[in-house]
Amino acid sequence: MMSYEATNHVSPELQETLDKIAGLTGDRKDEFIDLLNSEHPSISRRVEDAYSRCIWWEGCYYCQDENRKWQRVKCFM
Repeated sequence: MMSYEATNHVSPELQETLDKIAGLTGDRKDEFIDLLNSEHPSISRRVEDAYSRCIWWEGCYYCQDENRKWQRVKCFM
């Protein structure tokens, strides 16, 4: 079951972890936008406009804002 979580910043510890993961994996922003388009078009547009890149980690998509801060955008439970 998918659940939408309001955009929120992550802890400094998770920020560091996500920075490391992002350095090892590719950007998944386009994939995430495509996934959201059918179910949540407004969220899809927000992700496209507000974030520079996104990654997948432990069941959630995290996206990085213009200040290079990661935010948990959507988790799949």
